[in-house]
Amino acid sequence: MRTGSVLQGRRSHQKSRTGCQQCKQRKVKCGEEKPTCGNCRRHGVDCSFTLSSHTKGSAPNDNRPSPHSQTITPISTPRVIHSGSPNGGSQLQTATSPELHIPDLELLHHYTTSTAYTFSLHPLLQTFWRVEVPRIGFTAPYTLRAILAIAALHLAVLCPERRQFYVTQANTHHEAALKLATPEMANIGPDNSAPLFLLSALSSFISCAKPLKLGNFFLLEDNNIADWLLLIRGTGTILDFADESLKTGPLASMFAVRDQHQNFQTCRRHHILEELRQLILDEAQDQSMVHLYIGTLDEMNRSFIMCFEYHLRLETADVFVWLMRVPYDFLVLLKNYEPLALVILAYFCVLLHQLEWMWCIKGWSTHLLSQIYDQLSPTHRVWIRWPIEQIGFLPPT
Repeated sequence: MRTGSVLQGRRSHQKSRTGCQQCKQRKVKCGEEKPTCGNCRRHGVDCSFTLSSHTKGSAPNDNRPSPHSQTITPISTPRVIHSGSPNGGSQLQTATSPELHIPDLELLHHYTTSTAYTFSLHPLLQTFWRVEVPRIGFTAPYTLRAILAIAALHLAVLCPERRQFYVTQANTHHEAALKLATPEMANIGPDNSAPLFLLSALSSFISCAKPLKLGNFFLLEDNNIADWLLLIRGTGTILDFADESLKTGPLASMFAVRDQHQNFQTCRRHHILEELRQLILDEAQDQSMVHLYIGTLDEMNRSFIMCFEYHLRLETADVFVWLMRVPYDFLVLLKNYEPLALVILAYFCVLLHQLEWMWCIKGWSTHLLSQIYDQLSPTHRVWIRWPIEQIGFLPPT
């Protein structure tokens, strides 16, 4: 080693007390360049100078929530919206607003933890309504809105002190659902048949969940065929158009349960319906009307066989399928309160009575039968004695 050499240590530098946080953590001198210092730029890291400049540039109250606000704003979480496209598919849109609407989250939570279990007593169908239906709803806003609407009506029953609040929520969501679904109905295809089918089913539950009141004739609203009935009759069109795609798609588990009831022998008429059929043949004079009435009665036969001969527990589809299949001309006769049409509807009340365990259908069979009774003459009231006895309706004296 050469003599006279000087051992040189590490070059010192003056510490910077105003450098960025990243340089301080690395214990290196910060060049303090703005908005990103040179060290952070070379290392490709976010510089605290950049973050502080953004903070200074924003108004202090920009993101401050109102004391009465019911929303939560997470950090940098975009909201994703699926909206139906005219061709029957779904179009993905993103919105910059990151807000979560707490009342809607409450409704979705209640649906998955409570309401979904009330549509069926079959474990497989309960799982379908709880898991698969919301999943389909996330691809179609009208189905998701219907889910929130039925959950709101369920809460209105369970929490009477907040009934009006939940009923208002239900009306808002259902009206929005129907508005969104209207253009989709004209373009039914494999991509939207499942959510439209579910919307129809949920709409029937929503209409049944509305308060019972005098003049509410179930199938009629303001003396016209109810909008919800026209909607679920559209379900028949969906089944005809996309039956196979529905059975192999997201609704497969539901149709698997339904198909278990398809193999029952229904070539014969149930004896009660056969007796009514003979009364209609004796009463009706016009052959076209006879054909209409008998055909409508025959549509009910399979459900009667399942219930009263095989003693099976009916699911909602086993009952509401009749409303999908009856001719539109028969609904017009109901609208005009034609006696024979009302008598046939009274027999439908017996099937409806099999669903009284559902909170949204409870009381409907008696309510509807009482209004049919009021519309019939004493002669035709005798015709509905069997439904009266089956339901346990006590006519007024």
